[in-house]
Amino acid sequence: MSTENETKKLLEFKEIIEKRILELAIEIKDLQKALQEIDRLFVKTGFRTFTPAETLPEKTTPMNLPPISTTEPEDLMNLTSKDGTILGKINVEKLQIEFTPSDIFEFTTDIPPFQSFFIERVLENMRKTDQERAANGEIDPSEILEYKIKDNEGKINTISIINYGGERRLREINSSLRWTLDKMYDKVKG
Repeated sequence: MSTENETKKLLEFKEIIEKRILELAIEIKDLQKALQEIDRLFVKTGFRTFTPAETLPEKTTPMNLPPISTTEPEDLMNLTSKDGTILGKINVEKLQIEFTPSDIFEFTTDIPPFQSFFIERVLENMRKTDQERAANGEIDPSEILEYKIKDNEGKINTISIINYGGERRLREINSSLRWTLDKMYDKVKG
């Protein structure tokens, strides 16, 4: 096997690992929120746990992932690059996800892998799956995933995803968007 092929395979493997780390970071954040809610309920009912979430040792985050913030609303979170740069904010309300990129970056719809990966492979696949499920009577047609990209001359202003379909899909969309933006950020800054 040539060195070029080995390097290409290693890069692909590295991207897979980075994506999985981001997925796990989101899952950890969700679990920490659950612990905080349980502790809040214990305090509300007058019972105090022996190891409340706020006394657990801080965890280090791999690859400079952003620390979990308790100062922002639970449904608003920063999406950051591998180097910790804030790429934008994602807001989750009921059945809608809305992403707003940071004003300092010129993220456009033609920067790879936005169209080829995030739109075509992630969102379009989810939408097609929902359409098939609706045709089979598994879900109501009003529950089919929809998305809108608002842009100004190609520059992305907001990405809205409606009917994302549950916690598992939310994590998948979040990690895919984070990965996509991180690749776009590398192209913009380079």
